[in-house]
Amino acid sequence: MTTIIYLEDNGERQVLKQIADIARLGISGDQDAKELAKYIRQGLQLLGKFGVPSDKRLMMVSEEVDGDKRTFHLLKELKHIPYPLFEFRINRTTPGAFRAIFFEYKYEEEQLLIFAKSVLKQGDPNPPELQQAIKESLALYERFHENPELYLGEDD
Repeated sequence: MTTIIYLEDNGERQVLKQIADIARLGISGDQDAKELAKYIRQGLQLLGKFGVPSDKRLMMVSEEVDGDKRTFHLLKELKHIPYPLFEFRINRTTPGAFRAIFFEYKYEEEQLLIFAKSVLKQGDPNPPELQQAIKESLALYERFHENPELYLGEDD
């Protein structure tokens, strides 16, 4: 079984807030944000159903408004960092490519996917805000592993 947890940092679940902000843009009439929110929801549902596969690859096929098929490679294992982090990825040109940094944690017989930070990339393939999100996620990884019960006791 897999459970997705949105980690709270300084009183805010930043990933959840950013997803909600994108959804609100879509509800207010921004068609691109509406599509992005739809793909994020579908991708998270798929990730929640299957977890992180042993080969660290997860693909999703969805459909654009015009009926065209769209394929997403949802996971990327981050390299050259001290801890095992992943990117959850939904690529869109507009409003941007959604990236959420997360890590796995085994709790009893459950795979927990702990989402730490997210960004909406626009243009630059490796923007400073993505590097900052990775850096902050590494710090959250360390804090989480120092006392997991502190975080797992929260209502999600």
